[in-house]
Amino acid sequence: MRLRMTALALPLWAALTPTAEAVELTSWLKLDGFGTLGAYRGDDGVAGVRPDGRNPNVSRDGDLRWDGDSLLSAQLTVNPQGKFRLVGQFIAKDDVIKRYKPRAEWMYLAYDVAPNLSVKLGRMVSLAFLLSETRNVNYAQTSVRPVSTVYIINTVTNLDGLSASWQTPLAGGDLQVDGAVGKSKVSVAAGTVDVPSLASVAIKWSKDSFALRYARSEFKVDLSFPATELALGTLASGRTACINCAAVFAQRIPLKDIKGHLDTLAATYEIGNLSLQAEWAQRLADSAALPDVNGKYLLAGYRMGALTPYAAIGRQRVTEPPLGLQTAAAAPASARAANAAFDRFLQGLSGRDIWQIGLRWDLAENFALKFQYENIKNTQDFRLGQNGTVSYPSPPPIGTYTGPAWDGKVRMLSVNLDFVF
Repeated sequence: MRLRMTALALPLWAALTPTAEAVELTSWLKLDGFGTLGAYRGDDGVAGVRPDGRNPNVSRDGDLRWDGDSLLSAQLTVNPQGKFRLVGQFIAKDDVIKRYKPRAEWMYLAYDVAPNLSVKLGRMVSLAFLLSETRNVNYAQTSVRPVSTVYIINTVTNLDGLSASWQTPLAGGDLQVDGAVGKSKVSVAAGTVDVPSLASVAIKWSKDSFALRYARSEFKVDLSFPATELALGTLASGRTACINCAAVFAQRIPLKDIKGHLDTLAATYEIGNLSLQAEWAQRLADSAALPDVNGKYLLAGYRMGALTPYAAIGRQRVTEPPLGLQTAAAAPASARAANAAFDRFLQGLSGRDIWQIGLRWDLAENFALKFQYENIKNTQDFRLGQNGTVSYPSPPPIGTYTGPAWDGKVRMLSVNLDFVF
């Protein structure tokens, strides 16, 4: 439950301040920021939960933790009203590798080529999801955090490269087209994801209270996943009498130069006090180390003054086919069972159904207090390892755990104080 003072200082200051507003340091320099002071707990004695796949720790058996959603960010904009702008966003949030060490989430030079066309060069936001730009800005979201059934499919939040954004009126509404090319790298609980090539396009059309968005990202990926590499080594050693592992691994599970794409579709709609938000994503790749998967969710909220109760349902399914590992005919039944277990493990069968209910209370200007209860049910395989935000010990032959089996269900309670300034 340790939380460094760098992550606590500004949220505690903010909680004692009636309002928080952007600071115009000079006519050419502007300071903005946001933060969250969050706590969460998982209720299961076997499986642990974490708010995000990039968090190193989990909550298990009622352990109260403060190191998931809690963060602090500051954004500096040089020449905020000019055609040329330099923007730097720095964030301190618990991370697998860097922990709370502040890091540059954005650092780019922007230029307005025309009133409806701008370009950026440097480190900027990924275009993958509806909430990509505000993924870390919990205050800007109805719920405590983006719904996991979609957002754990892609943990890349930024890229280093070049982007362009173009807007024009269309069919009584506004059309916005964004494109970006570059590279990225991210550390998650399972290991390191290195993306040497990433190209994305996002198309959004909005009119009044309705918006529809589609995005596609083409990528090349190199993976460093120790648990997966250990499983591959165990099978390749012949210890389980697998007779086709070498051929299958060469064809189905390369860890380097993986090629694939991610498609997302999202819609938002507001009618009176009711707001609806839905999103779907599908990732397809040529390696089972990055299994084919799709996810979706629907979130609804209803504003009642300062209070917004909300609810969401979501589903994720891994569609990667079995590897078809074969065992020597003379091998014992235990070897056959071990190969079948490894086959499921390497498929990455992390499908889940979730539902959540919550309450957002805008207790003061630029401050929101949120309470959320989430129920997670694994629907494909809940015996072998971890799936981004849920972690559970693996029995032999994958691991050494010999305790009670997980029943596939876990619940997480979250309380967040979000603010912007």
